Amino acid sequence: MWKETQVKRKVELKRVLMEVFGGCNYTCQMCPQSSPGRDTSFKRKMPLKDFEKILDKITPEYGKPVIGLSGSGEATMAKDLADYIKVVKKRNLDVFIYTNGARVVGDYMKSIVDAGIDLIRFSIIGYNKEIYKKWMDSDNFDLVLKNAKETTDYIKKSKSNCKISTYHLITDNNKIEMEKEKYQKIVNDLDCYGYIWKMHNMSGNYDNSANPRRSREKVSCGRPFAPELTVRAGGEPGRLGAVTACCQTLGPPNESKSIMGHLDKESFEEVYYGKRYENLRRVHKEKKFDELDYCKDCDFLFDEPESLVWTNDKDYKLGQMLGVSKDFNLVEYGKAST
Repeated sequence: MWKETQVKRKVELKRVLMEVFGGCNYTCQMCPQSSPGRDTSFKRKMPLKDFEKILDKITPEYGKPVIGLSGSGEATMAKDLADYIKVVKKRNLDVFIYTNGARVVGDYMKSIVDAGIDLIRFSIIGYNKEIYKKWMDSDNFDLVLKNAKETTDYIKKSKSNCKISTYHLITDNNKIEMEKEKYQKIVNDLDCYGYIWKMHNMSGNYDNSANPRRSREKVSCGRPFAPELTVRAGGEPGRLGAVTACCQTLGPPNESKSIMGHLDKESFEEVYYGKRYENLRRVHKEKKFDELDYCKDCDFLFDEPESLVWTNDKDYKLGQMLGVSKDFNLVEYGKAST
């Protein structure tokens, strides 16, 4: 366990995923939220007072990071999401959400924009109603496009600084060019930045053998060494604020196995400099990924530039995190680790 007498390594966090709500209103085919399903202890809401308490353990002492409120849950399931945004903005930090967009509508949409959110990314997997239904198990294709358009219009009308982007996944590697063109039309119609990726396997929890990334030598994804932190709304039974190895370790058994500690009762130092995190860094540095169940089958360990199929963000480079300064690149942290 970390002790006060130990020498701290300098850390300036640039990105913290502070999950507000661990559940989701969708059951997407490729997401472990629906299969195998997330443990109940993770599918909870983090109370606002605990959110503030944990946030203040991190910042400003350990940097002024951009804060993501989604984690691996659907942040818009929190009716008072605007209050969480205001808490972050009060501390002069940028804040964003990744969302399926079904609830980003009407007064609720206006409330989160007016609260000062900096980025809303709409996840749209499927380029028409049928494919969207197959992968996201929802008939909301037209609704989400409508919500994204109305959000864009309101941002312009209210003169907000909020940015909009979209996220898409290739559902069939044999039809990449066709799918790319379909997704590009969605992006162009919304007049926003869009990012099209190949499917990934969520730390090995999703069987992506039908559309695999090309096998290459495994290398560190860079996350254990990067200035970022993943904080769950829940954690072990009776706990909240679990810090996990990354946002990809979603669902049993990997999510529980990847817990580095809990910020509800532990300090940042106890977690970040603790034995579990140090072991994770050692495994990645030595490329002994088979020692960790939540790492060994993850396809983010394959250095595959082609995993990013297309984006109209000309400044974006593979490994960069949206909403974060351009010098934060996971690929580079992975290379530096070895």
